[in-house]
Amino acid sequence: MAVRKLEKSEWESYFDKFDKKYREGQVSAKEVQIEIVNEEIGDQVETWWQPLIGLSYDPKDNEFEVAAERHDHLIHRPVEIYVDEDVDGLKTVEVVQEDGTKHIIKLRTPEALPEK
Repeated sequence: MAVRKLEKSEWESYFDKFDKKYREGQVSAKEVQIEIVNEEIGDQVETWWQPLIGLSYDPKDNEFEVAAERHDHLIHRPVEIYVDEDVDGLKTVEVVQEDGTKHIIKLRTPEALPEK
Protein backbone atom coordinates (compact mmCIF):
# COMPACT_ATOMS: atom_id res chain seq x y z
CA MET A 1 0.00 0.00 0.00
CA ALA A 2 1.15 3.51 -0.75
CA VAL A 3 -0.38 6.38 1.19
CA ARG A 4 0.35 9.78 -0.20
CA LYS A 5 -0.76 13.32 0.41
CA LEU A 6 -2.28 15.05 -2.60
CA GLU A 7 -1.33 18.66 -3.18
CA LYS A 8 -4.36 20.94 -3.28
CA SER A 9 -3.60 21.72 -6.93
CA GLU A 10 -4.14 17.98 -7.71
CA TRP A 11 -7.47 17.47 -5.94
CA GLU A 12 -9.86 18.37 -8.73
CA SER A 13 -7.97 16.60 -11.54
CA TYR A 14 -7.21 13.46 -9.45
CA PHE A 15 -10.87 12.84 -8.61
CA ASP A 16 -12.08 13.90 -12.08
CA LYS A 17 -9.77 11.24 -13.58
CA PHE A 18 -10.94 8.63 -11.07
CA ASP A 19 -14.62 9.42 -11.79
CA LYS A 20 -14.10 9.30 -15.56
CA LYS A 21 -12.43 5.87 -15.33
CA TYR A 22 -15.11 4.69 -12.88
CA ARG A 23 -18.02 5.77 -15.11
CA GLU A 24 -16.37 4.18 -18.17
CA GLY A 25 -15.89 0.87 -16.35
CA GLN A 26 -12.08 1.06 -16.34
CA VAL A 27 -12.26 0.84 -12.54
CA SER A 28 -14.26 -2.05 -11.09
CA ALA A 29 -17.47 -1.32 -9.19
CA LYS A 30 -16.86 -0.12 -5.64
CA GLU A 31 -18.70 0.03 -2.37
CA VAL A 32 -18.03 2.86 0.04
CA GLN A 33 -18.09 3.29 3.82
CA ILE A 34 -17.60 6.69 5.47
CA GLU A 35 -16.20 7.20 8.98
CA ILE A 36 -15.90 10.54 10.76
CA VAL A 37 -13.29 11.07 13.47
CA ASN A 38 -13.05 14.11 15.73
CA GLU A 39 -12.48 14.91 19.41
CA GLU A 40 -16.16 15.59 20.19
CA ILE A 41 -17.77 12.47 18.71
CA GLY A 42 -14.84 10.07 18.56
CA ASP A 43 -14.91 7.60 15.67
CA GLN A 44 -18.36 7.20 14.10
CA VAL A 45 -19.44 5.32 10.98
CA GLU A 46 -21.77 7.61 9.05
CA THR A 47 -22.47 5.33 6.10
CA TRP A 48 -22.09 1.56 5.99
CA TRP A 49 -21.05 -0.22 2.80
CA GLN A 50 -23.14 0.82 -0.20
CA PRO A 51 -22.52 1.29 -3.93
CA LEU A 52 -20.30 4.24 -4.81
CA ILE A 53 -21.57 6.73 -7.39
CA GLY A 54 -18.52 9.02 -7.44
CA LEU A 55 -15.93 11.19 -5.71
CA SER A 56 -15.28 14.84 -6.57
CA TYR A 57 -13.70 18.08 -5.41
CA ASP A 58 -15.22 21.45 -6.28
CA PRO A 59 -12.58 24.21 -5.93
CA LYS A 60 -15.15 26.99 -6.40
CA ASP A 61 -17.10 26.00 -3.28
CA ASN A 62 -14.09 24.28 -1.65
CA GLU A 63 -16.09 21.08 -1.07
CA PHE A 64 -15.28 17.40 -1.39
CA GLU A 65 -18.22 15.15 -2.25
CA VAL A 66 -18.77 11.44 -1.81
CA ALA A 67 -21.84 10.30 -3.74
CA ALA A 68 -23.18 6.88 -2.81
CA GLU A 69 -26.36 5.09 -3.78
CA ARG A 70 -28.29 6.16 -0.67
CA HIS A 71 -26.15 8.98 0.73
CA ASP A 72 -24.48 12.20 -0.41
CA HIS A 73 -21.66 13.32 1.89
CA LEU A 74 -20.22 16.85 1.60
CA ILE A 75 -17.00 17.90 3.32
CA HIS A 76 -16.70 21.68 3.58
CA ARG A 77 -13.33 23.45 3.53
CA PRO A 78 -10.93 20.50 3.39
CA VAL A 79 -7.29 21.33 4.11
CA GLU A 80 -5.60 17.97 3.42
CA ILE A 81 -6.40 14.90 1.34
CA TYR A 82 -4.54 11.60 1.54
CA VAL A 83 -5.08 8.63 -0.76
CA ASP A 84 -4.14 4.99 -0.23
CA GLU A 85 -3.59 3.12 -3.49
CA ASP A 86 -2.36 -0.33 -4.43
CA VAL A 87 -2.19 -2.39 -7.61
CA ASP A 88 -6.00 -2.70 -7.57
CA GLY A 89 -6.47 1.06 -7.37
CA LEU A 90 -7.85 3.47 -4.79
CA LYS A 91 -8.55 1.89 -1.38
CA THR A 92 -8.96 4.81 1.04
CA VAL A 93 -9.35 8.58 0.91
CA GLU A 94 -8.82 10.61 4.09
CA VAL A 95 -10.07 14.18 4.00
CA VAL A 96 -9.13 16.53 6.84
CA GLN A 97 -11.21 19.64 7.53
CA GLU A 98 -9.80 22.87 8.92
CA ASP A 99 -11.16 22.01 12.41
CA GLY A 100 -9.20 18.72 12.39
CA THR A 101 -12.20 16.46 11.67
CA LYS A 102 -11.15 13.48 9.55
CA HIS A 103 -13.45 11.85 7.02
CA ILE A 104 -12.22 8.36 6.13
CA ILE A 105 -13.70 7.07 2.90
CA LYS A 106 -13.05 3.34 2.47
CA LEU A 107 -13.55 1.66 -0.89
CA ARG A 108 -13.84 -2.03 -1.68
CA THR A 109 -14.86 -4.23 -4.57
CA PRO A 110 -18.19 -5.93 -3.78
CA GLU A 111 -18.04 -9.65 -3.23
CA ALA A 112 -19.31 -11.71 -6.12
CA LEU A 113 -22.52 -13.63 -5.51
CA PRO A 114 -22.11 -17.41 -5.52
CA GLU A 115 -23.12 -19.16 -8.70
CA LYS A 116 -26.35 -21.16 -8.53
